[in-house]
Amino acid sequence: MNQGFRGRFELKLDPKGRLSIPPSLRAVLPDGATQVVVTNSRYQNASCLHVYSLLEWQGLERRIAKLPALNAQVQAFQRFYLSGGQVVDVDAQNRALVPQSLRRFAGLESQVVVVGLGAKLEIWSAAAWSGIFENLAENFEDTMSAVAALEEGGGE
Repeated sequence: MNQGFRGRFELKLDPKGRLSIPPSLRAVLPDGATQVVVTNSRYQNASCLHVYSLLEWQGLERRIAKLPALNAQVQAFQRFYLSGGQVVDVDAQNRALVPQSLRRFAGLESQVVVVGLGAKLEIWSAAAWSGIFENLAENFEDTMSAVAALEEGGGE
């Protein structure tokens, strides 16, 4: 059973664009998994990357395939998010080569922040993450209240 990706890690991409996956994150990948899927994403007008285990990604693809294919929002999601997904090998040294097109999209250079969000990871440039995190911290009391209200209402 997948325990979920947890934690926040300040890491460096090597000169070839490879990211060393920390042991606590590797432990979450299904036994023997040597591939992950990396795709483009956005949050608060900033670009980042999402990383899924191949198994989790395939589940997402199945869920999206069940949605109405002629719905414009479903099509937009498929064109932006699903089409960006690239299968990436995890090598024997537990490094994943982040494709150049995705590094460019997210503005990744040497310093990155990897954020565990349960079923997926986010990869941010250190500069973008700093701004995002500052905003999240400033608004955390409101966010906590909103989440508590969801919990009390039994909603998702």
